[in-house]
Parts: sequence; structure tokens; C-alpha cells
Amino acid sequence: MIQPVYEFDPEAPALLIDIGNTAVKLAIWHENGVKTPVSVSIGDADAFDQAYAAHIEGMPRNKPAATVIGSVVPDALERIREYVLEQQNQDVLVIGERILLPMDVAVTDAQGIGVDRVCAAVAAYETLERACAIVDIGTAVTVDLVDDEGTLRGGAILPGVHLQLRALHEFTAQLPKVEPSFPDQPYGRCTTEAMQIGVCRGVVGAIRELIEAYASSLNRWPHVVATGGTLEFLQPALTFVDTMVEHLTLRGIGVAYRKHLEALGA
Repeated sequence: MIQPVYEFDPEAPALLIDIGNTAVKLAIWHENGVKTPVSVSIGDADAFDQAYAAHIEGMPRNKPAATVIGSVVPDALERIREYVLEQQNQDVLVIGERILLPMDVAVTDAQGIGVDRVCAAVAAYETLERACAIVDIGTAVTVDLVDDEGTLRGGAILPGVHLQLRALHEFTAQLPKVEPSFPDQPYGRCTTEAMQIGVCRGVVGAIRELIEAYASSLNRWPHVVATGGTLEFLQPALTFVDTMVEHLTLRGIGVAYRKHLEALGA
């Protein structure tokens, strides 16, 4: 069947897809904003089908201007790349491939840095336009530093709370399987509480220590922006965070797409 040829419209809605280690997030990018974000488990093909169809429905010709993907999971990226090609007869735009990283990065291996980290950083800096630390709390926790000129200087990566608790259970003989929690008192009165306090308060303490180190490097405290799937749970303890933003990485994917169009003169 011959596919009709449409003139590309840079003002038309695009579909954004953020592929993380445990979840895939979809949203519409239109008029420089993220619309109708939704998250599905990375292994739930039916939920992805439904979310994809819901986002395509109502677009002009039921077709996005582009499908733009940021991914840290190569296998899932290839599955979704093939899925979009089958559904839309459209090649995806992958950040780090056809779309350049949306900001300068002062790291030794720019091709190896997580696209999610760069996208979250550019979204935060575009709003603040000054030095900032970006905390993304998910399967892993990343704490990155952007300088006043808008360059991602680098950062730190540590295991998230679920990953740490899982590791304690799976790699020891007697420690139980435990869900994250903040017991009322600062010390554990049983093994479960001791694990919860050690991991949850430990993650918060690690984030604070890293930002203090960044502040020493900058000679001032950076504006701290936090995002991520576990943000809501840790939010009460993150008293040093200035701004909490949902879907920061999705917005950064949209910013990368916008910069790509600007570079093309579209």
C-alpha cells in the first residue's frame, strides 16, 4: 500500500517517549509544553498500546509530527522503534542519534552519559538560567550539576531506595524483603525498621552531601531541582530541595526536539 506523503508541520503536536529502567512515559509536546503525561511499566505491552493509542487519537491525521525518544534501555528502545515504524510508517527521532544532546556536557565520555540526565538538566536550566543541581530519584538516583553557563559539569549515581532494599534481601541470608518507609524515630527498633531507616535516610543524606560538595565547588549553594518516580515518597525529607517538578525528563526531551527544529530552520 502506498503511504500518502504529508508536508511536515513543525507546529503540529509531537509524541514524546521517555524509556527508563522500570517505566515508559509518554506525553504530547505542543506549544512548548508537555501535555497528558502518562507512565506505564516497561514490561506491560498492553498498557503501552493503550497509552500510545490514546495519545495519537485526536492528532491531525492521527499522526504525530514526530516521535521523539529518550532512552536508557537499548532493548526497549529497539522494540518501540519497530512498533512506531509499524504503526505510523515513521522513523523515530532518538536523542543521541538523530537529535543531538540538547546542552553542552563537560564529561569525558559525552556519548556514554545517560540521555535522561541530560534532558532533565536542560529542562531545569532553561527555566532557571543559572547554576543548579538536578536530583532524579528513581531506580537509580542521579545528582547532577549544571553551571551558570548552562554546561552539565557531571554528577553522581547511586542505587535508589527500592534497589538498595532489594539488594539487602537478595544478597544476605536473613534480611527480609522490605518496602520503603520512614519510621517515626531515627533508629530502628527491629530489622525491618533498621533497613528502612538505613536506606531511606541514607539516600537523603547522600543527596545532601553531594549537593554540599557541589556548593563548595561553586562557592555558593545551587538551586536544587528534584524529580523522579520516588520523589513523592522522599519529598518530606528533602527539605533542602528548592523546586520539585514532575516529568522533568519528558520536558527535556521536548526541549531537545525544539532545539533540533531550530537547528534545521524549521
